Amino acid sequence: MKTKTIDLKGKEYAQVKDRLNKFRVDNPNGLIETTPTFQPDGTILFKARILKNKSDETSAEATGHSLGANKGEKSFEKLETIAVGRALGLLGYASDGEIASSDEMEEFLTYQTERREQMILDMTAKLNETKNLDELKTVWASLPVEAKAVLGGLKESLKVRYENA
Repeated sequence: MKTKTIDLKGKEYAQVKDRLNKFRVDNPNGLIETTPTFQPDGTILFKARILKNKSDETSAEATGHSLGANKGEKSFEKLETIAVGRALGLLGYASDGEIASSDEMEEFLTYQTERREQMILDMTAKLNETKNLDELKTVWASLPVEAKAVLGGLKESLKVRYENA
């Protein structure tokens, strides 16, 4: 049985529920235990322990953890699912080797996008702060390739302005 996947921003991802189904089919004598620990700061630490065969003391085993804010029932369930997903990933139950949950992957992709946008804003400001062609060349040389791909038009307009000044 192949694990069902979804497209997560161009990347195939197997959701925890589907990896869990595959684990259960492959390991009918498997064991999944989860333990929440309520932290003094109000967060919850979840530990998930998965054993492929509970009657075999040499069976493959993995542990996954998640830590997050206790914001009610759904966050509790989400943290448990994340811990189980990590343990499943460590046992090889992932479509592409990813251990993170789909929520974590989406949050990471959002973070990457926001970080990229902020970097472009910062680099735009650096270019706009230049006062002459030499400063423009120096700043341009220091920019990451990703920024250069986006800001080429700004560089060219500043270059024309400085050459005509």
